Amino acid sequence: MSQPYSRMSVLLVEDDPDALVQLVRDLPAVFSSHSIEAEIDPCGSFDDAFARTSNPLYRYDMVVSDTYKDPRRDLNAAVLQIVRCYRGVRFCPLVIYSSAVKPPDLQEGAFLVWADKGKSGDIERAMKKLLDTHVPQLARQLHEELEKSTGSYLWDFLEEKWDQLNSPALLEPSVLERMVRGRAAIQIGHIDPASGTAGLAKRHAPEYYVYPAFVQAHFSLGDILRSKEDNTDWRVILTPHCHLHKQPDQEKPRADHVLLAKAVKAEVVLGDGLDSAKANEGPKQKKILGRWAQSPARTERPPEGRHWYLPGFLDIPHSFCDFLQVESVSYEKVVTDFERVATLMPPYAEALQSCFVGFYASVGIPNLQTESIESLLT
Repeated sequence: MSQPYSRMSVLLVEDDPDALVQLVRDLPAVFSSHSIEAEIDPCGSFDDAFARTSNPLYRYDMVVSDTYKDPRRDLNAAVLQIVRCYRGVRFCPLVIYSSAVKPPDLQEGAFLVWADKGKSGDIERAMKKLLDTHVPQLARQLHEELEKSTGSYLWDFLEEKWDQLNSPALLEPSVLERMVRGRAAIQIGHIDPASGTAGLAKRHAPEYYVYPAFVQAHFSLGDILRSKEDNTDWRVILTPHCHLHKQPDQEKPRADHVLLAKAVKAEVVLGDGLDSAKANEGPKQKKILGRWAQSPARTERPPEGRHWYLPGFLDIPHSFCDFLQVESVSYEKVVTDFERVATLMPPYAEALQSCFVGFYASVGIPNLQTESIESLLT
């Protein structure tokens, strides 16, 4: 990732005053090597550190923390408590270090790195490892994008429209919160990190999905389902949101059956077309791939318009929804036999629905004889 990041806010926790002074002096060089200007907030108390990470007035993009050294405490439990406290409040990558042995239950990853305090330069190594994942930088960017996308909305729109919004129905905090969060989510989804412009013409595969799917009590149009019995059996919900949503006064949705389109692996649908695409290079290959990703997909498998492409992402294989393999399944059976893995983002769910409706609404007509329109050319 070549994009430079101007600054980051870092919480440094160390109860040894001399070690704290040394770290405050040495750690900025680590951030400088990644083109980052770090604003380091030193903290000499673990209780104070927990309080700061829980306080919305403080916002950190990374936490670098020592662990308890009190012999009266169980070290492993104390370390895991620190991790739980820091991670349980907000998205904030961690560098945890100690002069003791790393607890066996502490799992390192893209968001958490362990360092040996007694080993020269190991804290700096751990910080570089975490910065190389770009997770702390992403945390900063998301903070800033959220502020930009919601700030003007809060001040300009809400201030101007407050008299109209200030009614018993709209003044509820939950309603206002959903308005702001919805605005922020849409805005974030349309930001081009390279240029800061909105309305991207092209998207990458992960941007097709909410992954994992939101935990909610009802299904939605565009939910990607996987059979609990057969992990190769993938389906996509075609039933509209409104029929699947549970109304406040109802125990079940109005739809007692759900329409599912089978997702067929791309290799099966495309067949020899894959080998043909691999044999081509450059613009011609991109043109072929572009036809498969159209809405509806052009797979050359008749009838035209029967397929809609699902890009591969994590567990989801490259697939095509097949509108000729559609099944109506009882709502209860969908609940018991399938798990919701992801959900298509707008406008992809709506595009899938539109292509499905268009496929079954098509009407074939005899071709008009060209002689009947020759007068158009005279």
